[in-house]
Amino acid sequence: MDSFPPTDADLTARVSNGDAEALEELYARYSQPVFGMSYSILRDYATAEDVTQEVFVALWTRADRFDPARGEFRHWFLHLAHNRIVDELRKRRRASLRSADKTPEDPSLGLVSQGDTADQAVTAVLFGAAAEALKLLPPEQREAVMMAYLQGATQREIAERTDVPLGTVKTRLRLGLIRLRRILAQPTSEEA
Repeated sequence: MDSFPPTDADLTARVSNGDAEALEELYARYSQPVFGMSYSILRDYATAEDVTQEVFVALWTRADRFDPARGEFRHWFLHLAHNRIVDELRKRRRASLRSADKTPEDPSLGLVSQGDTADQAVTAVLFGAAAEALKLLPPEQREAVMMAYLQGATQREIAERTDVPLGTVKTRLRLGLIRLRRILAQPTSEEA
């Protein structure tokens, strides 16, 4: 009998067929990275826990949407998680903006603080390899990717904060993500 653990793709196929044990296995593998990403962006423990649970509920209902021919489960799932986290961040921002004591210029609208927090989030969420890959990006691309994927900033917000045209931000993000995919697709010394 094969002693290798099931792949993420195998588990996802089982989840799409209603296998709760497969979902538990994926939860064991990915709950910590999803929570880490949630907390690093939302900065609220209880909300990060709630969002993490919501992401796995979404996986339970959407597992059939994963296509292994289009890429790795890890990337697809963390993208799904990131989208849910950004939705929560935007919901919180809208609520803050409706509040009389907050203004759109207020820097405390749920953004991650600058400094080492973003680097720690990258390391915790993207399993170290992506953190190393991010270091290989040109600084402008790295900044755009980190602002978008760790701080939940929109392309327009990145353009405003960095004082560059929106088209430039879009190009930096696109090129940065392409370069990250290429770097991460290369076999590591352990795999070779």
